[in-house]
Amino acid sequence: MHHPTAGLRWTALGAALVCALALTACAAPHEEADYYLDLADDPMDASAITLTTVDGGEWTFADAAPDRLTLLFFGYTSCPDVCPMTMAEIHLALADIGDDAERFDVVMVTTDPARDTGDQLKSWLARFDPSFQGVRGDIDDTVQAALDYGIPIEPPEEVEGDYLVSHGGRIIVLGDGGEALGMFDEGTEADRIAALLPGLADTLL
Repeated sequence: MHHPTAGLRWTALGAALVCALALTACAAPHEEADYYLDLADDPMDASAITLTTVDGGEWTFADAAPDRLTLLFFGYTSCPDVCPMTMAEIHLALADIGDDAERFDVVMVTTDPARDTGDQLKSWLARFDPSFQGVRGDIDDTVQAALDYGIPIEPPEEVEGDYLVSHGGRIIVLGDGGEALGMFDEGTEADRIAALLPGLADTLL
């Protein structure tokens, strides 16, 4: 015996499945990427710490440009691996996205301000891209600023003749006013960063 309500139930179920699939297909790529932490719905407040640019000007995280996203990293110039690799991956990612790169700034905060002078930081970053901005400040302020964004670092210390410096791992995406809107995992490669950047700019700006 045919039950008319059975057909209605299957029709409703089919419609629900179509809607669910449509929502999944329409989800922004950064919402699905397992290497990106999306904070847009609950952003982290900007750090209130004031630092200094390589040219000696005052800089705060709230100075992040309102019409661009800022890719922020905590690192140091004598780092043997993670820091130069991270800056290189950012450079390659921006090169991959063409004109969309104009919608991004890049800032590195040195975690070794005693050795990373303004000139040293500026010349090191220029090896990757002259537009990359370096900022520095008192180490205690730097540690606090990193912590404000959930990045645990320690002040440099000398241990058994070795000078040890820590750095961050994640690339933080800052929006207008310095709020953290997302983070790329440590070690994310350029092609995966590039895959998300245009969509992030479209969504967050």
